[in-house]
Amino acid sequence: MPTLTELNAVLGHLRQAWPQKWPGLPLVFERAWQQLALGVPRTGSRAHALLAFGRSVAEQVERDGAQRHAQGQEPAYHNRLHIADTLVCMTYLLKASAYLKVPGARQAPVAALALAIMAGHDFLHPGGTNSQPSEFEARAVHDLRPLMQAAGLVESDQEQLSYCILATDPVRVKSFHLAVRSQVFDLRQRDCLAVLVQEADILASTMPQTQQGLTQALSREWTPTQPKAAEQLLLPQNRLLFLEHAALFSSPAARLLGMDEVKLQQVAQIKKQMLLQA
Repeated sequence: MPTLTELNAVLGHLRQAWPQKWPGLPLVFERAWQQLALGVPRTGSRAHALLAFGRSVAEQVERDGAQRHAQGQEPAYHNRLHIADTLVCMTYLLKASAYLKVPGARQAPVAALALAIMAGHDFLHPGGTNSQPSEFEARAVHDLRPLMQAAGLVESDQEQLSYCILATDPVRVKSFHLAVRSQVFDLRQRDCLAVLVQEADILASTMPQTQQGLTQALSREWTPTQPKAAEQLLLPQNRLLFLEHAALFSSPAARLLGMDEVKLQQVAQIKKQMLLQA
């Protein structure tokens, strides 16, 4: 059974390597593929096309990130490490889903699609926040279209991938979690897969072992354009707001990993801290 202890160890290894000994995002993608035992897909299959797409996205993100890093311009949070985090977190959510026999979790095209989505969900992110609804998410979808077509993704996979990337806009997250509560969690259904994508996107930011570094990184990223918001991001009340209203987990996999307990422990600690400081 996959555990948070194992997940934390992998996230820790990524941080030990970042950025001086970084192995490259393509290797992280390949390791995720191997962890899910997806093997070598049959040529012409959906999984084969998704593997080609995921590899090409990882390679392009790595090239772009390395170039921007060399120029001192890679975003502090929306960088290659974040993409790697989400690939690892999705891998563990999928492994937990398979352990629980969640419908669709053991199907290679479903797992391949989930990894492909995480590889591209913040494609060439400029840093900062949306100035209009789904601005950066829509840009990512637009910029990924040529790569989807070059890899030969079927239209349904292109639509699903686009749908799930647009769902990662933070203002849209809560509605998806409310929607899946009234249905059987099935990863072949696009709203359920979108929820798993949303969970993978913020899981590392929820974990106590990695949250501080990620919060500080996001604050640095916001500082040039939103200095006041960047400063407030570091306050305990903002952490509380994130845990109670943004770090949402509804999947059976997240429950198996114990994400609600992780959140409750932090909420209790923060409230106690704030009470002592009052």
